[in-house]
Amino acid sequence: MFHPLLDNPRKLKDEDLEGKILDLGRKYQIALRLGNGSAAQQIVMALGMYKEEQQRRQHEAMQSTMTKQNKGLDDLINIE
Repeated sequence: MFHPLLDNPRKLKDEDLEGKILDLGRKYQIALRLGNGSAAQQIVMALGMYKEEQQRRQHEAMQSTMTKQNKGLDDLINIE
């Protein structure tokens, strides 16, 4: 899900992405405490977009690691 009014999360560095998630989490808590439900809903949408990107990156990193580990095992088995 991509929100048209926000920056493209794929262009952000990992540190910037984490910073946005933390910042939006704080803003969400403030909106809830002040009773501003509509602002909280908008923040949840933005937060979801950034979390999806974070999960996508983690999934890609895990797949890359698994591929490297499996590739290393192929060299250990020599069947002739």
